[in-house]
Amino acid sequence: MNACLDGNSASVSDRKEQQAPPNHQAKQDKTEIAQPGQKDSLGDTAKGIPSAFTKLMAGEAESSAWAAAAAREVASKGRQAHERKCPFYKILPGFSICVDAFRYGAVEGCRAYFLSHFHSDHYVGLTASWQHGPIYCSRVTGNLVRQQLKVDPKWVVDLEFDKTTEVPDTDGVRVTMIPANHCPGSSVFIFEKVMSGGRLHRILHCGDFRASPAHVQHPLLRPEVVDEHTGKPRQQRIDVCYLDTTYLNPKYAFPPQEDVISACADLCVRLSKDNGSANETLGFLKRNSETGSMNKFLSGGSGQPKASKKEQQTPNGRLLVVVGTYSIGKERICLGIARALKCKIYASPAKQRVCACLEDPELSSRLTDNPLDAQVHMQSMFDLNPETLKEYLDSLKPHFSRVVGFRPTGWNYRPPGGRLLDNPPVSTVLQSRNWKTPFSVDDLVPQRGSNNESMCFGVPYSEHSSFRELTMFCCALHIGRIIPTVNVGSQTSREKMKAWIDRWEAEKRKSGLFPVKGETW
Repeated sequence: MNACLDGNSASVSDRKEQQAPPNHQAKQDKTEIAQPGQKDSLGDTAKGIPSAFTKLMAGEAESSAWAAAAAREVASKGRQAHERKCPFYKILPGFSICVDAFRYGAVEGCRAYFLSHFHSDHYVGLTASWQHGPIYCSRVTGNLVRQQLKVDPKWVVDLEFDKTTEVPDTDGVRVTMIPANHCPGSSVFIFEKVMSGGRLHRILHCGDFRASPAHVQHPLLRPEVVDEHTGKPRQQRIDVCYLDTTYLNPKYAFPPQEDVISACADLCVRLSKDNGSANETLGFLKRNSETGSMNKFLSGGSGQPKASKKEQQTPNGRLLVVVGTYSIGKERICLGIARALKCKIYASPAKQRVCACLEDPELSSRLTDNPLDAQVHMQSMFDLNPETLKEYLDSLKPHFSRVVGFRPTGWNYRPPGGRLLDNPPVSTVLQSRNWKTPFSVDDLVPQRGSNNESMCFGVPYSEHSSFRELTMFCCALHIGRIIPTVNVGSQTSREKMKAWIDRWEAEKRKSGLFPVKGETW
């Protein structure tokens, strides 16, 4: 339909899709045959010339593209990579590049495969047998790909942060990688290409990231720059932004990571004091908190048991701190607590091999393979609760007598009362003090089953952007089109996200760009 309206005949690639593969290809390993990816139904916007169909039915076309992508993903579950069709939102049209699209095998027309970070939902499909093309990523991510996945090093190309590199075989695409503020080695990619007619087309791919003022103020992203030729200010535009929409929901407005780390470290320092009993230490916290959920726990409220006389008379033993982590991620909270306690960090041999790939001197200097030498232990996030902590503590007695565990994830966040969550005005999200979320020891809420010997806390420490941070980020930049990359399988979810994206654009037209100054939002 697009071709008919534009007066163009079917393209060669379109005709190829309808033909059976030649006989010599039929004899090849099917995994080596590049499969065509899904086309972007909004037309080839990379050329800067929207199609006639785009002009007539942009909204319907986008909905159809998403519906087709979601349906294909459902239909392809359990199928081999060569049977899957890469969805349009993982393909950069006109750039010969895919991002985080390894589960689809070889993609027709793709000359370079980019990996934003080493989390399994992004590298799934990448194995030791990979041979479909070069993989571009950060050095840390490359270390993990080579070591953990055994991918042939000849395919892995390490990029340097903040260094612009031309991507071979892509007809002039340049890429600049900047830190994503997610897990170690995570990257945000800025792709640039001069299209026919001389216009510079710019694509921002965020992978997973936690937006910060540093992103908005980056020289390649900031909304206004000084023209190097004229010396005058000019607008800097992002044509397309592939956005991490994990928490694009008004329910989520996380506190700053630094506040959460500080609260956890402060609690651990107080609990680890050698003088007095555990109950006295908890009492110290209570005296310093007239209100708050922690106060209720310390006084035995909220269904939690008070310390028995025996517990009150038992001298403090050594405190063990267990922090839930993923394969990589949450290292910052471990380091923050270890700094405060001036102690080592224990990790299993497998975890230490992963940590060695991160090339973090401070983390490496604190790691030990002896659990008795470290007061902070890294453990799997999924197995952390008061009962498992108690079992873990028992295995290490009498070297440790109490344990406190932290499960740091954004899903632990609960919005405060009084905050409007049902379609709040964008201006309120951006400006209202009620949308800023501080965090301290008083906000720590022990999970059910915790007691003075074994306490577990779910803390709202996230390495993804919150709803408010996404709002600030997108309202601070000139962006032509935003393509969500998470929670896109449901039509209801897609419609809700599109509504917010449209409201952000309306707010910018009404009030101008959101000003970002300083190092914090």
